[in-house]
Amino acid sequence: MINEIVTNNELNTKDLLLEITESAYTDDSNQIVDTVKALRNRGFKIEMDDFGSGYSSLNMLTSLPIDALKLDMKFIRNICVNEKDCALVGIMIKIADLLEVPIIAEGVETKEQMELLKNMGCEVIQGYYFSKPVPPEEFEKFINA
Repeated sequence: MINEIVTNNELNTKDLLLEITESAYTDDSNQIVDTVKALRNRGFKIEMDDFGSGYSSLNMLTSLPIDALKLDMKFIRNICVNEKDCALVGIMIKIADLLEVPIIAEGVETKEQMELLKNMGCEVIQGYYFSKPVPPEEFEKFINA
């Protein structure tokens, strides 16, 4: 189905980043690994969404070929007020560095969170701090500005 969408819309698989939630890995890890490998062989990029929210994260990182890690927003919420949350996010950023993949922080709502994440080495930051979700017409204004 994904290949059909790409073909019918004249898209390039290298321009797409598919998100797979960490919870999907727990049911049948062999099937997930095989599917991710097949998608990557077709040129798709794969991102592990909600990293750190499930129990299999570290185990799956050794066998699942991914192109990015996306931090669950629950970790971001208290990084400026809770030392443990801040330290844990720092460790996850180091894991991404070790795997040589970018890390994406979602759910950033304040300037303090954004600056702390940047100082910790987070490469991509998204959230309401920058903008609420917008329809395509409004988004075009952002990229054309």
